Amino acid sequence: MTQHAAAMVKWDTFRPSQGTGGAAVYDYGSDQEILLDRVATGGTLWLITSRRKGKNPRQYHLAYKLVSCTRVDPHQSLFSGQYQYVVRSKDWAHSRHFKYNLATDTLRRLHFTSGKPMSEVANIGLRLLTIPALTEEDVSLLERLQHKIESGRTVFISYSHQDSTFASTLEAELGQRDVSASRDVAFLQPGQEWAAALEREVLGTDCFLVLISPQSAESPWVHREVQWALNEYDAHGLVKAILPVLLPSGGWEKFPELHRFERWQYPPSKARAAGFDRLASGIVAAGIPAAGH
Repeated sequence: MTQHAAAMVKWDTFRPSQGTGGAAVYDYGSDQEILLDRVATGGTLWLITSRRKGKNPRQYHLAYKLVSCTRVDPHQSLFSGQYQYVVRSKDWAHSRHFKYNLATDTLRRLHFTSGKPMSEVANIGLRLLTIPALTEEDVSLLERLQHKIESGRTVFISYSHQDSTFASTLEAELGQRDVSASRDVAFLQPGQEWAAALEREVLGTDCFLVLISPQSAESPWVHREVQWALNEYDAHGLVKAILPVLLPSGGWEKFPELHRFERWQYPPSKARAAGFDRLASGIVAAGIPAAGH
């Protein structure tokens, strides 16, 4: 099994234009030999950076994912002998330099294979300086964050395919208001393991939006997606908002697990524009970023 570990990287290395002439960095150096024990024989290194603006709390960001790492001569690396130990990704195709993101909540959920889990330490950065090894669940959390960063979607639409007309309209109307929404037909690919893909999409979204109707009430997959979203929401994970959309045909009583959330009534034709304006504004007001932000 491939070893995964996490470590800190300086902000100017995360922002290549500030420190490396605009090039993404696929070397990582440390004065701790444990770096080699962790990932130098084909392991994966997840690099985290942080920044603090004024008196605001420090924010952490997922910076790099270095895949298939190997040891290199420090003097032959980007760091030119600044560190005693350096690893380099041998697989640039699957390594990543991530755009700006917020990773603090995800990092707080990491457990590691030894030592204190992140939830028990006050300083995330200090804990990562030890280059801790990650558990399988830790890796899964980081991969879901990666998927969210790369997909750029903020809203997932869960629905019965008998309500596909409503789902399609909802996706289009939100898109016109700069809210990026998606549903299964937009991301499932031929030959893909669709159940795993659905779960990844649900768990990697900002806002889980579910269409409530008698048809969705009878759909085991809608209920399964609802449960995935609730679990992630209650764990203070990537799902930050759950929004039930009640269709004209009803069915609200079949989803008691969602009754703690304010529902939104699908608007009649004559009030459609105003209704969707209100929905999009509500999503953004809840802290869900608009497209391109």
